[in-house]
Amino acid sequence: MTENTEKPNYNLPQLDLKAISNMLQGQNANPGDNGLYWKVNFDRFTQDFRDKIVISAMTERFDMNAGELMRQLINLMYLRTAPWAATSNPIPFTEIKEETKKLNYSELEQYLDQYLRLIEEDSSQFIKRVGDSGGGQYSINMKNAFEQLVWTTIESIVTERFGSKAARIFRLVRIEKNVNLDQIQQLAMIPAKEAKCITYILAQENYIQMQEIKKIGTLTAPTKGLFHFYIDLTKTVQMEIEHCCQALYNIIKRRENELTNNKRMIEKQLRVQILSTNMKEHGATEQQLADVISIY
Repeated sequence: MTENTEKPNYNLPQLDLKAISNMLQGQNANPGDNGLYWKVNFDRFTQDFRDKIVISAMTERFDMNAGELMRQLINLMYLRTAPWAATSNPIPFTEIKEETKKLNYSELEQYLDQYLRLIEEDSSQFIKRVGDSGGGQYSINMKNAFEQLVWTTIESIVTERFGSKAARIFRLVRIEKNVNLDQIQQLAMIPAKEAKCITYILAQENYIQMQEIKKIGTLTAPTKGLFHFYIDLTKTVQMEIEHCCQALYNIIKRRENELTNNKRMIEKQLRVQILSTNMKEHGATEQQLADVISIY
């Protein structure tokens, strides 16, 4: 059988609102989508979710004007670049300025040059200036943006689990890329014994990886190897995804356990809420409601 490569059509059909109203009242009617089957457009959902993360990151890092500017840059990106491209095609400054004028953000329109320069020079490197023609051209680096967000998230996790000193060592290994224990003890500005302990805890928890480099010596004499530390971002992200899935599973099981143990209390509370709502609709006083609640 030949593989069906045709993309699904997510365009809405012409629906008959009157027929839908009749169906809600229990009547038989044709709303206009008989014979159609629906599925979730996960690609578009993920795309919108991705854009929202980037815009929220800019808003929290700077302010609302920077977040709105990032939203307009993403919208302009879609006019000339595929949604899942790692880097967008250049966006002229004139187009950015025209889109900004349509918004009700006077400060953003007034200080547009400064906001673009601020985001461009930021360490997150969400956008990059790629040309000077027409007042400048800017490109969005989605791949680099999410890589920076991933690093920031993992550093926050390390800080929450092991403390600020562990985060400092993790950041040091990330910047230096490949360091030995002596270099960590010297550069981290942490007592040697404590730095050694924290480093091996991070290695044991798989936040940093350890590789042994053997020294070249004679065939008879035993050689002592050096241990170098580095970070495998892919493995670390996979580990954190597993942690999130395990946490969600634990929450679901805990919820089921609480519902089972407190089933009678939950049903009782639900009856009280329904009764109180009905009494309010019939004009009951606060004293009458309090009496009913006290009885239950």
